[in-house]
Amino acid sequence: MKLIITRPLADSKRMQNYFELRGVECLINPLLEILYKKRSINFSNYDWVLFTSRHAVRSLVNKNPTFSKKKVHACGRSTYAEVKEFAPDNEYIFHESVNDLLDALRSYTPINDTKILYLRGRDVTVDFKSIFRGTNIEIDDSVAYTAREKIFFNKEALKEFNIGKQISVIIFSLRTAVIFLEALKKYNLGNKTSIIMAYCISKNIASMLQAEGIQSKILTEPTEDAILDLL
Repeated sequence: MKLIITRPLADSKRMQNYFELRGVECLINPLLEILYKKRSINFSNYDWVLFTSRHAVRSLVNKNPTFSKKKVHACGRSTYAEVKEFAPDNEYIFHESVNDLLDALRSYTPINDTKILYLRGRDVTVDFKSIFRGTNIEIDDSVAYTAREKIFFNKEALKEFNIGKQISVIIFSLRTAVIFLEALKKYNLGNKTSIIMAYCISKNIASMLQAEGIQSKILTEPTEDAILDLL
């Protein structure tokens, strides 16, 4: 069995190293390409910084200035771990999901005109700035990166589809699931859905794929260990 990893290249390579050390052969076929913005951010104007993606954290690497003595809200374990390593001299607040952060903001009473910056990708499912516009919570946002769609299967992946044996694929976002389905149509692989097993991080992703005839398993958490437990 080969495991097709569809995450952006850096994450796919890290996953490949993990799995192949444990005897699982992998193919890398990213369906999103991360393009980082070049401009720097002036953090001195803000008291809080919000991160809902580790890519927003990575966009700051090799840029100056960094930030310190801020309240940093981070969604998801990987985002939380990366931002703590990148800029350790802050107060960090962990949120399991974007919705958890949204609930925390809704229950927050601003003190001394707290200024908040949300570093995000161009495409987001929750637009904090718009949600809180006109309230006593003022949020500025800055687009730190773009996730560009790649509706593409490489030669190695296409070979696996044509062999006709079971294919295992990692799908870590709704957007990636949509791209994956579009790629199946592009390459006339709609008749191959029954041989695909998808490993997903949420019920919503699994339901979308199952509606197209793709078997899906939902991870207990978005980690390599959780995937390995289901293989």
